[in-house]
Amino acid sequence: MDDYNQAVVLYIGWEIASFPQEDEARVLDRFGPTLGPALVVRVQALLEELQAIQPNWDQHTLVSASNWAVKQLKQKHPQLDEAATSALEWIYSWWWK
Repeated sequence: MDDYNQAVVLYIGWEIASFPQEDEARVLDRFGPTLGPALVVRVQALLEELQAIQPNWDQHTLVSASNWAVKQLKQKHPQLDEAATSALEWIYSWWWK
């Protein structure tokens, strides 16, 4: 897993917390003061982009909307790996539950 994907997972708390908890401290602790802040900015921008994706609720359930939204995001960000996309689907479904 590269630094960016790991930062996404850490920031969201995937497989760390019992529910999504955006926490830049996890990223800063892992990557330090040189790389950490830049990764936090990138992850926050990615989450803003994800949050702006609006599903058609007449066509989606919560699960399918989360899958669809992350698929849309991944078209712009093909570098996202399986763990990062799982974390993004998790937080997206949490936002909309």
